[in-house]
Amino acid sequence: MRLLLALTATAGLFLTATAASPELSTVAMATELPAPTNTAPVTGAGTGLSTLVNVRTGRHDRYDRTVFDFTGGTPSYRVEYGTLVHVARGDPIPLAGPADLVVVFHDAFAHNVDTGATTYDTNRVLDPNLPTLRQIKFGGDFEGVVSAGLGLADRVGFRVFTLHNPERVVVDVAHQPAQAFGTTTVRVGDASADTVIDGVRAGAHPGYDRLVFDLATPEVSYVFVAYRLNTSTVVVGFSGQNVPAVVHGPRTVQFGLSQLKSVSFTVYDNGTVSAFVTTASRHGFRVMVLHQPTRLVVDVAH
Repeated sequence: MRLLLALTATAGLFLTATAASPELSTVAMATELPAPTNTAPVTGAGTGLSTLVNVRTGRHDRYDRTVFDFTGGTPSYRVEYGTLVHVARGDPIPLAGPADLVVVFHDAFAHNVDTGATTYDTNRVLDPNLPTLRQIKFGGDFEGVVSAGLGLADRVGFRVFTLHNPERVVVDVAHQPAQAFGTTTVRVGDASADTVIDGVRAGAHPGYDRLVFDLATPEVSYVFVAYRLNTSTVVVGFSGQNVPAVVHGPRTVQFGLSQLKSVSFTVYDNGTVSAFVTTASRHGFRVMVLHQPTRLVVDVAH
């Protein structure tokens, strides 16, 4: 069975919701964004001192959305996976779900700086229980810093952008991949593309381990993924236009995860590359192609 997920983050499109609505519509609107795929920290500059007045959540076809409503401008921000801590005391704050996405706003307040009156109660806990977004807690409001944590069902792609009139900071978190795991050979990509592998990395997720091949090309060259006969070794074969193919970094990488143990590369004279992926046991896998940047992802079930 061929499994292919091509996701391209497009920052120029957005959905709108009425300011009077306490939550975003759960009905897909005419202009839907693709699922976000970035997992690296994201920062953004603000437009001035900002006051948080509301937080809204909603489900879309491919992602869950959180909207932070501000007055006075949008704050600067940093969004990354990590641990939510109280901004004044540094105490860790637990969140529902195995992955925590932390949002830190600077030049931001959850109170009126002139009167001290609260504009948003940062002690409030939101439990939207959406496909990915399970919970939202705040790390407080202290000296121009407001922080929040999004408790997620998995470490997934996210994107952040601002909207104006009214002022908003939007955080989208992708839904988990819908493809089933299987053991049938998967073929994806384009043989006319080059094979340039910049590196490989892996991480543990609930129910599966993820292997990511970082590629320095706009598209993925022709790739097949299959188990070697009667073994628990997954072979990821790359075949592109350039000869020889290029593999940067070490030829053997150890992971030591629950399912993924290691990967070893063999580069052949005909321009092909084989990555031999050692797993703990023969379980199902799925394959995805992601863009911006280009990545080949192989998930192996526990």
